[in-house]
Order: sequence, then structure tokens, then C-alpha cells
Amino acid sequence: MNRPMGALAYSVTEQDVESTMSDQVFAGFQRITLEQTGIELAEGKRAMIVNRFSRRLLALGLTCFEEYLTLVADPHSEEALEFIETVTTNLTYFYRESHHFEVISKMVLPELARRTDPTKPIRIWSAACSSGQEPYTLAITVRESEAAKDRLVRILCTDIDSKMVAATQAGCYRAEEMRGLSQERRDKWFERRADGRYDASELLRSLIICKRLNLFDNWPIRPGVDVIMCRNVLIYFNPDYQKKLLQKFSEVQNNGGYLFLGHSESIDGFSDMYRRIDNTVYERI
Repeated sequence: MNRPMGALAYSVTEQDVESTMSDQVFAGFQRITLEQTGIELAEGKRAMIVNRFSRRLLALGLTCFEEYLTLVADPHSEEALEFIETVTTNLTYFYRESHHFEVISKMVLPELARRTDPTKPIRIWSAACSSGQEPYTLAITVRESEAAKDRLVRILCTDIDSKMVAATQAGCYRAEEMRGLSQERRDKWFERRADGRYDASELLRSLIICKRLNLFDNWPIRPGVDVIMCRNVLIYFNPDYQKKLLQKFSEVQNNGGYLFLGHSESIDGFSDMYRRIDNTVYERI
């Protein structure tokens, strides 16, 4: 569609927006997603992009996905950030894959408290923190640990989605977002607000540090991270990107550091930098 002269006189309507996407344009979105996140955008995501981003085309005054592809091609643009945040997945709940937190409570924290310098913090990294249920579960686990009660602990929370980082920083959840948390722990570690939401206690918040981070950008992270939780993330990457990410993890962990992956992930026979010590729990070697 050719636009008439005089942008002020032109208003794009839903009928003006071309809601179809060619193979070539979708391949462009796949390339951008892979380059900027390491995630391979499956063919099954095409309908999601059409549905979600047709509204963005309308809001931006664009008439087709070719124009939108050009707009998000610049990785430093605000719209590129909007695009990446929309195509990434944020599924989480408290105590997801609960055996991991049992391992942290019964083995990892006692071992770290025993062998690490008591004048330095125990450093935990939630590398894809989503809306914060994982790091706050970690914080509860730390606060309930007898071994860690006299130790300084810092939990770094990062995500590629700035909205998720902000949600983690806020530490405020609707009742339906408290899935997985027992009533006892909810009452102990969260305060119910007048509007029915729940605020994380200051004892939990004091452990949390939040930053936006793309796992394939340069990391402003000092070596010496004791625990990395990167669960249900590797499954979105091809083997080359998986190896690259594992290499980067190994570079910020000392020997004996711990790596936690998702229940459907494994690096057995895939990496010589870690050895399996429990179900989807690995030790840096």
C-alpha cells in the first residue's frame, strides 16, 4: 500500500496491516532471534509472532512485517528489545523442580559454608530469573539454612527481559503467582497487602541483586560464582550455543562450583568442564 503524502493525514487501521508473513520474513526473524539470544525460533512460533506483533505494527503505523523486520534488525533499538522480550518464554513458579532446593539446602550450602572464606559472600546466580519465583525460592532456602545463617549470601538475578527483571526487583505477587509456595512459607516470608498481593519480606529482598543480561553478551560478572541456576534454558539453544554458554559459565566458576539445569536437560558426555553429582546437578571440575 502506498501512503498518501502528509503523514499527519494518514492513520493506519487494522484493515491496512498485512497480517501474513512470508517465509523470507520469518527467516529474518529467526536469524535476529538466534543472533541476539541464541534461541532457535521454531516454525511453530510463526503464528505467535503474527498474532502478537500485528498490534505492534498498528501502534507503530507500519503496514507489513517486512517493515517491522527492518525496524528490529538494529539490536540497539527499543523495538528490538520489545521484540526479544516478547518471543522469550517466562514460565516459572515457586519451588519448581523442588529437589534442586533440597540439594542446595542439604548439600550445597553446608559444603560451601565449610570450605569457602567466611569473610567473603557465597555467590549464587539465577541466570534466567523470569519474574523472580526462582530467586525468592533460593532466598527462602538460604534463610532457612542452618549452615548459611552466619554467612553473607548474594543472589544475582538476571534475565534478558527487562520486565521480568523489574518484577523480580519488585518482589510483589498476586495470589495465583504464589503457586508452589506452602501457606506456612507464604505467611512467614511474605506480607499480604490490602489489594491482595504479597510482598517479599526485607529478609529475602536483602539477598537479591537484579540486572538485565543477555547470556550471549559480555558479562560484567566477576569470577568465583559458587552456584549457577540456569534451568530450562539450554533446550532453546542449538549445540554450538549450548557449548558456548557452558564455556562462559565455567569461566566464572571455580572448581567445585555447582550448576543446576532443568529436568529435561543434560550435559552428560557433552561437556568436560562439569561432572554430574545428582539429577541435573553438576560440579565444575
